[in-house]
Amino acid sequence: MTATTGVDRAAETFTRWTAARTTRRSFLHRLGQFAVFVAAGPTVAGILMRRVEARVCGQSGVTPKCETFDCNGPDDVWGWCWYANDGCCRNDGLKKICDCCTLDYPNVHGYCPSGTNVRCIVESCGNDPRVLDVDLVPVAWDAVAGYAPAAATAGQIASSRVIVTNADQQWATAIAHPLGGALGIPVLPMQAGGPNTAAVSAISRLGASTVMLVGDVGSAITDQIALYGVETESVSAEADPVALSVAVADAIRAITSINRTVTVADTGLSRAALPLAVSFATRNGYPLAVTSAATSTIGMPTLYVGPEPTDAGVVSERTAGQNLSDLSLELAELAAGAPFVDATRLTIAPEGSADLLGLINAEASLVLHRPGVLDPLSAWLQNYSLAYGELATVFYVTGPDGLDTENYWRLQGTVNGFRIDQLMGESGDGLPVIRQPWAERPIGMARVDGAFEWGSQPAPSYWTNTAQTFRG
Repeated sequence: MTATTGVDRAAETFTRWTAARTTRRSFLHRLGQFAVFVAAGPTVAGILMRRVEARVCGQSGVTPKCETFDCNGPDDVWGWCWYANDGCCRNDGLKKICDCCTLDYPNVHGYCPSGTNVRCIVESCGNDPRVLDVDLVPVAWDAVAGYAPAAATAGQIASSRVIVTNADQQWATAIAHPLGGALGIPVLPMQAGGPNTAAVSAISRLGASTVMLVGDVGSAITDQIALYGVETESVSAEADPVALSVAVADAIRAITSINRTVTVADTGLSRAALPLAVSFATRNGYPLAVTSAATSTIGMPTLYVGPEPTDAGVVSERTAGQNLSDLSLELAELAAGAPFVDATRLTIAPEGSADLLGLINAEASLVLHRPGVLDPLSAWLQNYSLAYGELATVFYVTGPDGLDTENYWRLQGTVNGFRIDQLMGESGDGLPVIRQPWAERPIGMARVDGAFEWGSQPAPSYWTNTAQTFRG
């Protein structure tokens, strides 16, 4: 008996796979091609062997994985799934391997509808990977206007009013956002010298008829607004951040019964965390107090963000995070436990991004990830959904340091509960696969062995009935 060579094993694997997935005529044709390859020598045979083995754990073919979990091209349609439970998931779940099929695609037919063939496959150790329950909404960067106009139109369907600030006055923009949160309207910074095309377009798309001015906006901006026939009203023209904090706090108190503030300092970690503090304040409609002097004048209980703000002599608590990333997660969880805050909406953005304030217009808590990379935020997103329920919308940036294709795939898999962190095995492991029963072939009907039950874990109790502290 002769020893079995690598080429022999590859030939056998290739023959079995081809016979199972093709007609007899195409089988003989491809087998003839294989013989030619082997006759051509070990180099070509080695290439073919690598192609034969280019499969994921539990996949019995050579089709590659899809770059993302989308199968929504003009000629795309979902096919059925295969199952594999022999060491392909660390959680011992039933792995789903589903065919994304394309009209007349030059590949095997697989489990595809008539007239289509397999273009790529998706895999999951949790939910059906053909079902994307969570809306991932891109927010595009504009070199002049930043993220603010795009986030406003992404997060809002319509708004009869918008707030306008001077783009050169970041403190005014930050202070204005909680007023926008109380009213449910966006904040659009505008350049005194223009151009402000993106901001004006956002005002038009939102259908706003009134612009509320916060801070020392200046006549150049008000003259531009007047050209478009939009009414204006001034909330406060104060230029000093402390005085403006107090004025806007009074405006918010006239609208709601809020009795808390968020305090930031103008130095250190607190200053760097300004967009995160503003995001939290905006989600709750709490006034932003710039420095403890404003906090003392406003006179309401406060949350100090960072170690820098000094004691203002009011009932207070302080954040614990020692860096921007940790602070973003802490504040997002704190907001999620608050009354009347929609915890199903998040915005993720790269740490260090310019115009993080602009992203607050999406009306979602802001959390940070490493530039271009989702991990380790993916684990937090999973735990967040376990505590606060399934997410509905995640806004992500398409600007500098945004997620590449692989990390976008990771984001899809994480928030939709596909348990991609549990995928395991080497190429070719886990064979044979299990044919999907008829009743489980429709989209959304695949077995979800190993899936999480979102909202199944108790969330921290941060809020008290007395409404005087931020944490329980």
